[in-house]
Amino acid sequence: MHSLQLLFKTSAAALLLGVCLTLQTGTAQGQIQNVISANLTTSQIDNSTGYVITLEVSNLISQCIVVKTTLEVSDMVFFLYGNFHFTSCLCGVSTRRFFWEIDAPENGIIKGKAEVVSEENICPSDVEICSLVYKVCIKREIIIRC
Repeated sequence: MHSLQLLFKTSAAALLLGVCLTLQTGTAQGQIQNVISANLTTSQIDNSTGYVITLEVSNLISQCIVVKTTLEVSDMVFFLYGNFHFTSCLCGVSTRRFFWEIDAPENGIIKGKAEVVSEENICPSDVEICSLVYKVCIKREIIIRC
């Protein structure tokens, strides 16, 4: 029984090590830079159940990046011309808007997603693309109320 009690006692050195690791990890996480931002808006078409959905994506760094945008909707929301996935090159600090037209006869949820991807032949061949080690995903939810 005595040997089990020794296993569960925490030494001062172990506590100090835990505090140092926690502080070091917290500092590293604070240095992550936002690469893109996104804003999702809706505008109704002439008092109908039709809406224009706009996903505005901004590049927040000076390098060129490839961004893929998609839209996810609930079951009662329908795309008038198709649910397109857009892939685009954003160079420098810039913004691009992507549009979809939907029909929402009932309440529904729309999720816009923008992520930095590593795809070739999207940016011009003479442009250097920033290949990020991680992906950034941004989702916004909008509830359509009829």
